[in-house]
Order: sequence, then C-alpha cells, then structure tokens
Amino acid sequence: MKIYQNRSQLLEQLNQICIQTLKEKPRLIVALTGLCGSGKSTLGKTIRKKGFGNFAPYQIAVIDDNVMSLNLFIARPKIRNTPSQHNLKDNLKPFTKFLPPYVKIIFYICANPVRIDFADVVIILKIDEQRRQKQLEQRESDAELIKSLMNGKINIDIPFTHGLCLVE
Repeated sequence: MKIYQNRSQLLEQLNQICIQTLKEKPRLIVALTGLCGSGKSTLGKTIRKKGFGNFAPYQIAVIDDNVMSLNLFIARPKIRNTPSQHNLKDNLKPFTKFLPPYVKIIFYICANPVRIDFADVVIILKIDEQRRQKQLEQRESDAELIKSLMNGKINIDIPFTHGLCLVE
C-alpha cells in the first residue's frame, strides 16, 4: 500500500496505474473506501466532473450509495440499483450493462466494498478524526447517528492489484 499526503500525487499515481492496466483490459474498477465522513463522495464527485490525468469525465463512471453517475457530454444520468439481501456480491453487473464502451474506469465508492469480489485499485481515504467528526456534523443532524458513524470500521475483504492510501 503506497501512502500519499496530497490528492495530486495520488491522482498522478492512479493515472499511471490506469494507463498501464488499460493496456491489458478494456475497463477497470477502482474501489474508493474510507470511514464515513472521510471525503469519499466528495473526491468521487470531483473526479466525475473534472476527470483526472489522461482521463476525461466521459470516460469515468462513479457508483456511490448504489447510484451510478455518468458524464455523457450533455446529460448526466443517474442509475440506481440496490442489491438484494440474498445477492450482495453482484460485481456491479446491474450497472455495467448501461455503460458505453468509452467508459474506461468505474469508481465504486463504499466504506466496505461488499458488491465486488475484486478491484484493480483500492484507494483508502484517511483524515484526522476531529475533521471527520466536523464533516459528519455538517452532513447529519442526528447526534446518535453521528456517534455511530464515528465508531464505524472499514473492512476491505477483497483482493486488489494496487493499493493506495491518501492521508490528509
């Protein structure tokens, strides 16, 4: 697992990994994980809107909170799919049938990536606990929920080829 102190270095390394991986396969999965309030959704939204490195926004799909967002030039469709309790590990198949061939990278954002059995890249986001609590307090109004989220754990129980960690 390689550790980075800033987003630009992490995205530069991710760009290189994606370029190399896409020489061998048509599409790759990046699992973006971290504790609740660590900035997963914010980073995913930025990547979806701006792209990164050699990859334009239209080449990227982001699946966050069981909703896939695409940037299709004029339209930005959102496709929702909640897995059944009997089949949590669907490898994102309900989403991939909607992907145009020019989408090369799928970012799967989840504290615990239970829907997939493999990721080409796993990115773990870690931030200071005080900052994380402040972000949760801005997002949530229920004190008990915030307390529960602050006590959460991440469990990355999937194999992956490349591991990156952003510590901010």
